[in-house]
This record gives sequence, C-alpha cells and structure tokens, in this order.
Amino acid sequence: MQEYLNVATLVVNFIAVLYLVIKSSFRKKMDYQQELSLKMLSNQEKLIRQMSDLKSIVEHNHLIIQRENEQWKAEMVQAMNSVKIESDSISKANNGQQLFLNDRYKEVFDLKAKGLSVEEIAKQLGKGNGEVAFILQLAEQART
Repeated sequence: MQEYLNVATLVVNFIAVLYLVIKSSFRKKMDYQQELSLKMLSNQEKLIRQMSDLKSIVEHNHLIIQRENEQWKAEMVQAMNSVKIESDSISKANNGQQLFLNDRYKEVFDLKAKGLSVEEIAKQLGKGNGEVAFILQLAEQART
C-alpha cells in the first residue's frame, strides 16, 4: 500500500509540475502577445504621425503647383496676345502685298478667273509661261 501511495504522490507531483510548466508557458505567451500588441500600437502611432506629415507636404506642394500653373497660364495668355499682335501686323502686311499683286497683275488674275491655262494667259499677254506661273504661285502663297 505504501508503494501505491508513493506512486500516487509521484503522479500528483508530476501533474502539479506539468500544470506549473503549462501555466508558465501560457504566461510567457501572454506576455509576448501583450508586448507585440504594444509594439503594434506604437508603430501605428508613428505611421499616423508620418501620414499626417506627408499630407501636409502634399498640400503644400499642391499649392505651389497651383500657383505655378496660374503663372504659366498668365504667361501663355501674354504670349498668345503677343503672337496675335505679330500675326495681325504680318496679316496686314500680307494684305498690302496681296493688293499690290492684284493691282499690278489684274489682267493675269482676271484671265485665270475665266478659266484660262497658264500657257493661254502667257500667250495672250505676251509674257513667259514661267512668269505667269510665278505670279499665280505668289498670289496663292499670299492667300495662305
């Protein structure tokens, strides 16, 4: 009977040791999980601060880009106005040149309007084919 008591005591002690080992293991696991949770919260707070900083930087850069875009638009309008003024003066000069061509070579243009060919116009006016073709080419360029 003493043997049975010794065996029973050993079994009970073994179960108690096993219980303490398991409990200690769970406690370490719980401590590790708590430590991990705290690290995650800390990292989350850092990320939130960094995102806030990035948002501020993006907003600042957006304002700079908007200002540069508005300045660029104003410069483009000014350049377009300058080009329009130059274009108008060139157009006026071309109109004057076209009027000069029309007055000087009125007969050539009248005959061309009647449907005569370059050769027929040259023959009728006593001019060379190249000269008539050149006059008509200049007039065409002045129109475009």
